[in-house]
Amino acid sequence: ERKAASIQRLKKEGIPYIEHLPVIESAEQVRPRSLEEIARRAITSLLIIQAALDIENNNYNEESRQWLQDKLQQYGVQEELTPKEKEVLEDRADPAAIINMVWKYEAYWSLIWYLGLVDTLPFPDKICDCDAAIDAVASAVNFQEFLGKCQPRSLEELLDEDDLIYRYHWACVDARKALMKVLFWRGGLALTGCWG
Repeated sequence: ERKAASIQRLKKEGIPYIEHLPVIESAEQVRPRSLEEIARRAITSLLIIQAALDIENNNYNEESRQWLQDKLQQYGVQEELTPKEKEVLEDRADPAAIINMVWKYEAYWSLIWYLGLVDTLPFPDKICDCDAAIDAVASAVNFQEFLGKCQPRSLEELLDEDDLIYRYHWACVDARKALMKVLFWRGGLALTGCWG
């Protein structure tokens, strides 16, 4: 069972878990997107992440914007932009949106893992390999070449990782709650029974 395997891994890694956290969807309940949709999302994400990084580092200008627009056309993904991604590309996004877009690197890494372009999803205690993340797209001259490199993982493997990440997330939320409880206590506020 998927849940049991995830809990076994959490135990091995010394990460807290709860038995009653529900199971995620089964393969029969999931309608996966097409390989082409996932590949387009991956390419679009990477390019907009690059724009967000340039903005964050005060290196975004008309030349870099044009380069990104050319890349979007080169890979045929210019119509894939979400409204938030368009705001980034047009340099209209607020600072919080830029930070969130930069953090999409981790989501992008999961996409290229699913597409078979990286071998593993390592333990989530550090950022992804940004050079490998960029090379996954940059090594292809167009969308068809990128798509040809993709060897998607099985739905079962995807759901196994999804379940594990779901349980990692719970552990992070629980740790954040515990930290907030300690911070409130140290701040002199008496909060009892609020974190149950």
